[in-house]
Amino acid sequence: MQICSVSVEGFRCLASITDVPVLPQTVLTGQNEGGKSALLDALNFLLHGTALSERDLTYVGDGIVQEPASDGDTVAPHARVPQTAVTGEFILSTDEQQHFALPERVQIRRRFRPEAGTFLEIRRRVCQNPELRDLESVKLPGLKELAATHGVEPVGQANARNSWEQPLRELAQQMDKVDAWVAADSEIAAAMPSMVYFKGDSVQAPEAVVQSLLNSRLREYTRADEVVKRVADLEDYLADSLTPDIDSIRGHIAQRCALPSVELDPQVQVRPALVGVELNIVDSQGRRFPLSSAGTGRSRRISLALWESSNDLGQHDATQGPDADVVFVYDEPDTHLDYSHQRRIMTLIQLQSSRPNARVIVATHSLNLIDGVDISSVVHLRTHEGQVRAEVLSEDSADVDVRRHLSTIATTLGFRNSVLLHERFFVAVEGVSETSAFPIMFRKHAGFPIQSAGICLWAGGSNEGALRFAKFLKEHGRDVAFVVDKDSRTNQKRAFRDDKLKEHGFDLTKECLYLGSPNELEDLFTNDDWAETANALWKPNAERGAWQPGEIEELRAGKFSSQLLDMFKTGSAEGPQNKEDLMVGIAAHLAKDRIPAALSAIFDSLVNRAQNAGPHLW
Repeated sequence: MQICSVSVEGFRCLASITDVPVLPQTVLTGQNEGGKSALLDALNFLLHGTALSERDLTYVGDGIVQEPASDGDTVAPHARVPQTAVTGEFILSTDEQQHFALPERVQIRRRFRPEAGTFLEIRRRVCQNPELRDLESVKLPGLKELAATHGVEPVGQANARNSWEQPLRELAQQMDKVDAWVAADSEIAAAMPSMVYFKGDSVQAPEAVVQSLLNSRLREYTRADEVVKRVADLEDYLADSLTPDIDSIRGHIAQRCALPSVELDPQVQVRPALVGVELNIVDSQGRRFPLSSAGTGRSRRISLALWESSNDLGQHDATQGPDADVVFVYDEPDTHLDYSHQRRIMTLIQLQSSRPNARVIVATHSLNLIDGVDISSVVHLRTHEGQVRAEVLSEDSADVDVRRHLSTIATTLGFRNSVLLHERFFVAVEGVSETSAFPIMFRKHAGFPIQSAGICLWAGGSNEGALRFAKFLKEHGRDVAFVVDKDSRTNQKRAFRDDKLKEHGFDLTKECLYLGSPNELEDLFTNDDWAETANALWKPNAERGAWQPGEIEELRAGKFSSQLLDMFKTGSAEGPQNKEDLMVGIAAHLAKDRIPAALSAIFDSLVNRAQNAGPHLW
């Protein structure tokens, strides 16, 4: 059973967050106190039933959450109670579908209410009548009462449980069915994936890492048929051992309360758990001492080695069959680790997530880890108007093909994941000439780097995907603008021409800035600018004299940039080899006061728009 998404309601800062994808490799990002650790703890509660308290509840407004009515579809307005609910969507294997009589995808949730405790429930097709849903948990007298209510006769001995339960089950099968939340039995609980939880502060406490690893293995061992039988026998033995005490209590109640009879049926449950681990170090001289006295440096190295060893344990899990699904969770694993050790963590994550029975979730602030995975694997948690929201790079987070396509475009355009998540303003230009020269001239003009203004500059070129991606960014709350050569507006070979921009929903008057005097970026620089730059950077060949403004003026009658490049390239052994070299040369050589006024005006406009831009929710 593999988990593919999780929803959380009423847990700490997560008042309500839905359908957070759990992929083979998932990276959680977001601000401090933004819900990353809370989401991981909620997942731990769902999969392992970790103990909660009233302090874990979310209190928003009146601090109460409506409880679904018994049919699972309507809401009972009078039943309003504070609670935590964590719901997962799971994919079942073929064998699990047959064994549990369930579809391929099911929802399982765990709820907590302070006055009532914890409940594990599954949403499934059940009898419309709630009284006939959970017959196996009803005592024999209760079965007899249900049979009398529904006019059902026993099919065997009147004192045999099955004589009453069987006809009631047959009656339930004949009634209408509804989708509703019902109690999940122990087999469902045992089939849920185990979770190995590595917290960042465990770098200082490797014992906690060992305990998490071994507890995961212990849970796997307790699923074996032989162990299940032994545990059941032990539970029966312990329950029988309580018989004299039960008889004494029953007799005392009956006597004191004048009751004819009192039934008392104890439910004994044995769940093996590793309650602690002692980790000691033996040095080269055979001296034994606790790890806590070995120093933080050694503790960090040991913790990282333990995380890596978890992969070997998981590989062993994979040989045990479909029940060995596991979720590896890392909460800020980069804490206290240098870059080389972060690279080891990245390698470990890649290795673990490649296994078919594993999921890996990493909560981190590290740009190295964020940028080291596919953007479609990143889930960004952002606080908006007091509520935590999950952002995923996808037009439909359930559509894997769309998500993969958008990821491919982002990679093609050279976007880093951290840029897509955090930049406020995306400015598309036509090619590498602009992306290379603009940052140089912008810094001279503004006095600070273009990235510091929150501007992400990217080259779209003739890539049709660039327009689609720009449209996607705009539709999902990102501010986008285009800086386009004037001669591109009607050029059918250019992707950023007017008709294509309009087709993709862009406003030419507000979202497009045009360069050229009259046609393109190179036109903006004077003849003197070009001549001075060429004489300084691209010395003319010996047979000709210095570059003159007059000969540059003659080139403006045709395709200026192409003719300019050809003249400098052929007329100098050191000449530029392409338009990028041409523009970088003049951008680097000219002083601030020589930057064309039209280009300075565009830079000022971009800065102003960036200050008023996002970041927005996807």
